Amino acid sequence: MAAAIMALGSGVGFAQSDTDTKQLALEEVVVTAQRREESLQDVPISVSAFTSESIEKANITSASDYLAVTPNVAFSEDGEGGSRSINISIRGVSNITLDGISTANSIGYYIDELSVGSVAQGTINPQLQDVERIEVLRGPQGTYFGRNAVGGALNITTKKPDDQFLFEGSVKAGNFGSKGAETVINVPISDKLMARAVLGYDESDTPIKNVNPLGNDPFYEYTTGRVSIRALPTDDITLDLSVTHTQEDEGGDISIPSGVVDLDTQSIFGIGAHDAVDSGQGFYPENKTRIDRDTRELNEKEFTVVNARLTWELENMTFKSITGWLDSSFDRVADLDGIPFTFGPLPLRRVNDYAGDSISQEFRLQSAGEDTVDWTAGLYYVKDELDRNNQIQILPKDDPNAAVPLGFINSNIQEFDYESSAVFGEMVWHLNDQFDLTLGGRYSRDKVTASEIDLVARPVPVKDTVEFSDFSPRVVLRYIPTDDLTLYGSVSKGYKAGGTDVTGGSRTEGAEFDPEELINYELGFKSSLLDGRVNLSGAIFALRWDDFQVQTSRLEDPTDIGSDISTTQNANEASAEGIELEMLALLTEGLTWSVGLGYIDAQFDDYQDAVLKGETNGLPNVVDVSGQPLPRTPEWTFNTALEYRFNVGGMDPYVRAQWAYTDETVSDIEGVGSLVGQTVNGDPFNLPEFPYQIDSYDVLNLSAGLETDSYRVSAFVKNALDEDYYTGTADNFGAAGIRLRPHYREFGVKFTYIYF
Repeated sequence: MAAAIMALGSGVGFAQSDTDTKQLALEEVVVTAQRREESLQDVPISVSAFTSESIEKANITSASDYLAVTPNVAFSEDGEGGSRSINISIRGVSNITLDGISTANSIGYYIDELSVGSVAQGTINPQLQDVERIEVLRGPQGTYFGRNAVGGALNITTKKPDDQFLFEGSVKAGNFGSKGAETVINVPISDKLMARAVLGYDESDTPIKNVNPLGNDPFYEYTTGRVSIRALPTDDITLDLSVTHTQEDEGGDISIPSGVVDLDTQSIFGIGAHDAVDSGQGFYPENKTRIDRDTRELNEKEFTVVNARLTWELENMTFKSITGWLDSSFDRVADLDGIPFTFGPLPLRRVNDYAGDSISQEFRLQSAGEDTVDWTAGLYYVKDELDRNNQIQILPKDDPNAAVPLGFINSNIQEFDYESSAVFGEMVWHLNDQFDLTLGGRYSRDKVTASEIDLVARPVPVKDTVEFSDFSPRVVLRYIPTDDLTLYGSVSKGYKAGGTDVTGGSRTEGAEFDPEELINYELGFKSSLLDGRVNLSGAIFALRWDDFQVQTSRLEDPTDIGSDISTTQNANEASAEGIELEMLALLTEGLTWSVGLGYIDAQFDDYQDAVLKGETNGLPNVVDVSGQPLPRTPEWTFNTALEYRFNVGGMDPYVRAQWAYTDETVSDIEGVGSLVGQTVNGDPFNLPEFPYQIDSYDVLNLSAGLETDSYRVSAFVKNALDEDYYTGTADNFGAAGIRLRPHYREFGVKFTYIYF
């Protein structure tokens, strides 16, 4: 529930008193967390919001920038799948995976009310040009956001076309050879038709250099464009259409080997955890800038999103239609062994070719105006298709970039189809001037079909279809004793569909796993203090899981890398309890201060048969992780920021400093296994602390700038103290050890010209 804006400077303005004396106060922030415009201070949900102004001043360009300053939200970036690849956790809820995506996401991701969570690989991390607002909703959002929102939702609203001409042109540059440009054009074609276009480009060389002439240096090059059209055929009807296309091209993973070999590699090569091959470049953290890979690598992603919305204002109600199409692809070539061929066996290359397609339709009817009962009713349908072609290729030693490999360890084609329909509704009964009772729910039906054919090990296809249904209720009691205080209590259920595993090994049929269910209990408050100069919010919560989904894998034959079997297990029970506090204060004219604090104690309560990769004495590693913390769930998160604005000679300069702390954690189920010491298959089982157990870290970001009516100039420094840290360990296989993504000090400047 916490409600202060985490990026400072947003929501600051002047309010008028009854005597027309100018009075300092924080501006009201409007959010759409309940699919209608409401004040952030009134919404009985745990929400952090970032306005367009705070996004600009805090130099927020990626999900990691705003998630780092949101209480009880964590993420890991392992570098696999590109520099923008990210795995998100909200209050301990995340996709626990060592493989690709084969189940519904745990976090809802929405842009302009359209779900964009089903992409070809991993979690989408959209470009953030010309964004009006970002909302991070914590806790299950079953009523409005459905099956993909067990832990919460990310709700992004872009700027819409309006009736004022606008041109903005920006150029920017920074260290590591980074540079880019952005353009925004808004054109009122007539009083009934208007258009807006956004184009952005970024490139960088990155600080990592490949010393092997047969390989390539990591780099990135991003291009994104969005065209939006708004039509007003009548006074009551608004039509919005947007088309967004993004292309992200990268030359390999931005990662450094750790020198600690994962369980898979140990089993295949018959070596120990600390027997990694060093070609002379060294390992992280002593080495943060050099790699020695003899295969040319790439990560290429494309996304196209078409979003059509109709809003029809009827008498005392509003009808809304949201129609969407999402097309995505992901191509990856990676040096799988992670070492030059002169130091080891035959070179191995991983090749992935993923494609995703999603269509969805939502109809929503909701009351308008002020009535004793406000209500919403809706229908939703979505169909997702994911196709994955995976190969592990054996290459000739004299040509580790050969177009035609010597052979294949595996070559499989996988298809996943998800079809989901839902009916949902919510009623807010205004019992009196102080009490509101909300009753809501969503009934869902899900059909999951999965198939695989392994052209090397199992040429006979395996296919399976399973179906699930669920009802997820929500109950909220809100009490408003004064205009400056809101108290609420809520109980809500989150649901993620089950599925079937068909991938890997000698399987001849699918292995069904159960849906994940979560109950969230929450008590919260939102207050405005000191005549509107301070917003203080807080919440305490408790979560109870049944059948927590954990995707893992094992080798059917511990000595054969081609016998990998993907397995989604259901941990019987898990739980979490925590608190959140957020404050935004206007200390004096132009000076604002924000604080965000999160504490969570999240653990597996009953998970006695967690399967990890690798083997011991020829048998799979099965460990009891009951009582161990959930992955990507740091116990403490804390952030604070100061921002000062002033006026000089018609210009509005600002300076800003932001500090964020993230407690120690682990990022995957193998990392959880590193926390336990047990006897497995007759032998002691002990994983090393490094790199599985991720140390706490502090990050200081600085920014400054000035603006006038016709231009803006800004400068930033990210990780100003050059903190040495990494956030994840998911890209594990390789003789050089688990790969880690280092973080560096980054700085840059940006100039924007404005004409309107």
